[in-house]
Amino acid sequence: MKTQIKKIVRGSLMLGLMLVIAAPSMAEEFPVEHFFRDPEFSQLQLSPNGRYIAALAPFNKRRNIVVMETGNLRKAHAVTGLTKYDVRSFFWANDDRIVFTFDKEGEEAFGLYAVGRDGGKVQTLVEPEVSWGARSIRYAEVVDRLRDDPEHIAISYNKRRVKAPDLYRLNVDTGKRTLIAKNQGNSVNSVLDRAGNVRVDVELDGTTYIMRYRDDNEQAWRELAKADALEEGVSPAAFDYDNETLYVASNIGRDRSAIYKYDLEKNGLGEMLFAHDAVDVTEPIFSYAKRKLIGFAYATDKPQVSFIDPEWAALQAGLDQAFPGEVARVTSVSDDERLAVVTVYSDRAPGRYYLYTKETGEVRFLVSAMGWIDADDMVEMKPIRYTARDGLEIHGYLTLPKGYAGTPVPLIVNPHGGPWVRDEWGFNQEHQFFANRGYATLQVNFRGSTGYGHKFARAGDRQWGLKMQDDISDAVQWAIAQGFADPRRVCIYGASYGGYATMVGLTSTPELYRCGINYVGVTDMALFFETMPEHWALSRGLMEARIGDPDDEAFMKRISPLSHVEKIQVPVFIVHGKRDPRVDIRHAEKLRDRLDDLGKPYEWLVKNKEGHGFSKEENRIELYEKMDAFLKKHL
Repeated sequence: MKTQIKKIVRGSLMLGLMLVIAAPSMAEEFPVEHFFRDPEFSQLQLSPNGRYIAALAPFNKRRNIVVMETGNLRKAHAVTGLTKYDVRSFFWANDDRIVFTFDKEGEEAFGLYAVGRDGGKVQTLVEPEVSWGARSIRYAEVVDRLRDDPEHIAISYNKRRVKAPDLYRLNVDTGKRTLIAKNQGNSVNSVLDRAGNVRVDVELDGTTYIMRYRDDNEQAWRELAKADALEEGVSPAAFDYDNETLYVASNIGRDRSAIYKYDLEKNGLGEMLFAHDAVDVTEPIFSYAKRKLIGFAYATDKPQVSFIDPEWAALQAGLDQAFPGEVARVTSVSDDERLAVVTVYSDRAPGRYYLYTKETGEVRFLVSAMGWIDADDMVEMKPIRYTARDGLEIHGYLTLPKGYAGTPVPLIVNPHGGPWVRDEWGFNQEHQFFANRGYATLQVNFRGSTGYGHKFARAGDRQWGLKMQDDISDAVQWAIAQGFADPRRVCIYGASYGGYATMVGLTSTPELYRCGINYVGVTDMALFFETMPEHWALSRGLMEARIGDPDDEAFMKRISPLSHVEKIQVPVFIVHGKRDPRVDIRHAEKLRDRLDDLGKPYEWLVKNKEGHGFSKEENRIELYEKMDAFLKKHL
């Protein structure tokens, strides 16, 4: 079956909310706001019936929800009016009700709220609670939208016990909660079937996981699998629409995870449905209208999808042809799948939204996320790979400044946070900003990063600040050897684990760097374990196994940058949010005090009402203005 895609880009939408800025010439340095102001539109989502589109857009100087008619986008109107906080995310619970969440002061205390499509019937569904001294946060997370039950959604909520959230059915009009399943103490993941019954439960005891199953909410649990969570295993993904077929991701007998059917009678893996030789595959894709599995999503050097449904495969092929060199993905559909929002982006383009109409095959332009950015002014993010000193192949990305002529340029090595995540290809505001200032940026998926298989992930165990850091140092040496980087002008910058890696780099290989930027980074490993938020308790055993025993004082000091501050030879820029629930502000304060004691240069930026990263636009812009000045001074 061949799908004809008609790409229509004329007739661009112009709303009062939209601001188009004329792009400066290529040689001109763009202002910080050009890269870091809030998008004009993001997270476009169709209502279930397809009659409306909701999105996040600046209103009252904060990100709020706007709703527009699909057939008349000029009638956009704001349905939330937050003035102090930004809406973090939202979804249509039904055709008349939108559920959303926001974080007040960076504590990651997420409540749930609902508003009518017309802006009326505002309701607090779940109010979060924070006991800051105890680092105790009670919050709710959506587990399932329950599309066949438009009045309810399924949530996890740790009201009863902070460490062990229970599952509830939540009425989106009244906020009434009905208990679905009480957490017996160690449950970390539950999978609901399509009728909203809790059918699979995963418990974690230290590093041992136990996967259990039952036929319905009234039956007793029976054990399906029990193993070391650090070794080969099974991760439940979803039930099919027959409510009998369970799909799982597993790396049993292979290094990279693949998608399987699970044989519930034999308690073992059934048919393998999809796998990739180079990367993990863990994300099945389903069609609500067709009520079946239709494909799989994964990431190699670039994001990928593979559809097993012929109609969806033809649609994706048409999109790929219509938008060559870019990623074009269906990101929202009406329940009948006659309409779809298509998001298109690349490494040089932050995102455009289109409306696909199945009957005509048209893909009509709707809005741009950041319409003032011209892709021609941006630069490529190039996938790279190199061999670490012990022979391990490492993947990453290199972004070179515009007009790069083959001679070495200043380099910013930018290790990712987590660390159990990975960098992916796409538009990166920071790296485009750095490129506009004449710097190259190097991203490293060092050992321990996810997505590259079991052995690669395990290679990072107990290697914080050790072999994981060697991978980053080796990346710098690779960039120098390839002629990309000027060895006299290299800076290291990262956030969270990346901030930790920044400080390890400055203390263990001070000769490599001219400066460092530590953004919400860990500096004292003992303090990190002491101040973990209470709701992380069930994952503590895994973290100890991956990082190291917090009772091993000598090892904790060895991998703590705070214990080696005297080795720092270059200026440091320290950035932190005072309400950070993950990395306590004392990490930054203790580093500052030690630098003061030693008379070493540093700069300091702390915001009282921010957490693990700055979310407010004005604070974000201030950060990058100061970062801009810091880099110009030292690179």
